[in-house]
Amino acid sequence: MSNKKLCAKRLVIFLLLAFGLAWIPWIILNRLIGYHEWFETSHYALFSIPTLYAPAIANLLTRLITKEGFSDLKLHLRLKGHLKYYLAAALLIPLLGILSAALNYGFFGADSVQIQTKLDGAGKLAAVLSLLITAPLAAFNTFGEEFGWRAYMNQKMEPLLGTTGTVLAGGILWGVWHAPLTAAGHNFGLDYAGYPFTGILAMAVICTVNGAILMWLTKRTDSVYPAAIYHACNNNGSQLIGLILLLNGIPEITAAPPDPVRDTVTMLPFILTAGIVLILMLRDAKQKKTAPIAAENQATV
Repeated sequence: MSNKKLCAKRLVIFLLLAFGLAWIPWIILNRLIGYHEWFETSHYALFSIPTLYAPAIANLLTRLITKEGFSDLKLHLRLKGHLKYYLAAALLIPLLGILSAALNYGFFGADSVQIQTKLDGAGKLAAVLSLLITAPLAAFNTFGEEFGWRAYMNQKMEPLLGTTGTVLAGGILWGVWHAPLTAAGHNFGLDYAGYPFTGILAMAVICTVNGAILMWLTKRTDSVYPAAIYHACNNNGSQLIGLILLLNGIPEITAAPPDPVRDTVTMLPFILTAGIVLILMLRDAKQKKTAPIAAENQATV
């Protein structure tokens, strides 16, 4: 079997497992218990937490089923020479969140966001420090996804689809993976135009944009941990830092109907960053291809 066929076989098995191990329990729990009860409380943690590790479990099971082995798990820290990427993983979301909040505030005004709690200077500092400190520590929650998507799916997909294709296809699949949760109200609530399809589409776009950055962090460090940190910062609400600083308070998180103009404007910092890192990855891939040719030409001179 050729390398590409083997990659395709392993990719299909991984995706079936990653989706099945998450979707089957989610659909059952949504029907029998209700999303808010099982997902948003700790009453059913025994059932809910393993589903969030479905991609990680799929990684390990696929390796066992296909006899791939357990080399190149991307579990080494690789701190030497890569600390800047760990810092980027922790700080990119807050920095991009500040830019996003500034655009939101500048284009749509303070009235576009409701304030839940007013904060003075000390309160703002405490809120910002809390988000910055706790987000990276929450990476154990996002490791389950990143060990699957970035440490396995991307590795099998890139030889088949190339870097750009992996960013697009991988992002869409990652977004669709959330579909049972999105349909139950996670991310966007239930009251918006085109529910639940526009919500699922929005998740695919968000995951594609963030997936490019996560893929770049993983490729640059050859480690899954920076991606888990970035993902945790995103999930932990570090984008709120911008709104806290601009509005002097903690904004109300509401399930406002998606607004294509507003959402595109506020996502511009993330979209531009994703474009930049994609260009960097394409440049690295080109250099990697030409390096053996250059070495061979030099050897024959």
